[in-house]
Amino acid sequence: MRAPKGFLIGHFFNHQTHHRGQVHAMLTAAGQETGDTDLFLIVPEPL
Repeated sequence: MRAPKGFLIGHFFNHQTHHRGQVHAMLTAAGQETGDTDLFLIVPEPL
C-alpha cells in the first residue's frame, strides 16, 4: 500500500491518540487517577 507521507503521519498521531483514550478509559474504570494525557503537557522540554 502506498500513501502520501502527510497522510501516514496524521494517521500515526490519530492512532496513538486512540490508544491513549483506551488506556485512559480502562484506568478510569479501575478507579485510578489518570492525570494529564495531552502530549504537550507530558513531553519533557526542550524537544
